[in-house]
Amino acid sequence: NTTDYSKSDSLLSEEDFMKNFIGIFIFLLLVNVLVPVAYSKIYSVIPIEESKLSEKQQNPTNTSEEKVSLYDTQTNSLIELSLEDYLIGAAACEMPALYEENAIKAQMIAIHSYYLYCKENPESLEKGYIEINEKSLKGYASQARLMEFWQMDYYDYYSKFKRCANEVIDKILVYENKPAMAVYHAVSCGKTADSNDIWGRSLPYLISVDSTYDQVSDNYLKIKEIDKSTMFSLLSIKYPNIKLNEDNPDEWFGNVIYTDSGYASYVEIGGDMVPAGQIRDILGLQSTCLMVFYEEDTFSIATKGYGHGVGLSQYGANRMSAQGKSYTEILQHYYPGTTIEKI
Repeated sequence: NTTDYSKSDSLLSEEDFMKNFIGIFIFLLLVNVLVPVAYSKIYSVIPIEESKLSEKQQNPTNTSEEKVSLYDTQTNSLIELSLEDYLIGAAACEMPALYEENAIKAQMIAIHSYYLYCKENPESLEKGYIEINEKSLKGYASQARLMEFWQMDYYDYYSKFKRCANEVIDKILVYENKPAMAVYHAVSCGKTADSNDIWGRSLPYLISVDSTYDQVSDNYLKIKEIDKSTMFSLLSIKYPNIKLNEDNPDEWFGNVIYTDSGYASYVEIGGDMVPAGQIRDILGLQSTCLMVFYEEDTFSIATKGYGHGVGLSQYGANRMSAQGKSYTEILQHYYPGTTIEKI
């Protein structure tokens, strides 16, 4: 009997051991499966729970399957991504995340239209493709880069931009049955610029329109100061044939020729007329709506607006949206004569 009991005790211990082993195994398995899932739910760069979206929201049209090709200046290579990712990542680089949704939707339609325009006219771009640089948030940023940029606000902001993209992913601006060259800028000088005045190319839908809202933007008026010696070096390097009298710096800049919209087209330097766009680039100014002053060995250059001034004013679009305007009304205002069409 003793032997029988001892065998029985031994068998019970082995069974208990197996049960405990199996229990521990199952527990560890669940931990290894559930914890990463929970972690990904919280921290994943895909912030929206797809199962909660309607089928239309997840894939509003076949357009979402369209691929976009961009030139990455960091790797000097082409990258390919989905249209949805592009609209979200590009709009996030162009507009503050706190902007109104109708402004963001208008921006996305402009981005999509401009991409298709460039695709049909690759000669208009230096590399034949739109250039991006994620590090500097130029042109496009991936979800991972946006998570790094937005940090704690990432989930809310990404959800907002994704929602906007889902609504307008199949819409573009069209002029005479072709995608419009829907260019844009941050802030105008109170009016947008005519493309002919800026680039010497006239397009019926890129004309000067009112954008009074821009006058209350923090970026509307800026003053940049440059000392006399620095200004002399900058101008002499760019224009070696223009003679500047070092004893009379107040005479270096002369008349400024302005367009009807208020942007400068030419600036007189040392008696020669030079394109205002060149002056903007040389001096690192925000726009070509400029005035130059000289006092006590220092040049003060006042500028109004931010960007080339042509097409959509992003700040103006945001203010229009805040006033209850739809993205259709915003686009029709800044690109007169165009229509929004589904593709």
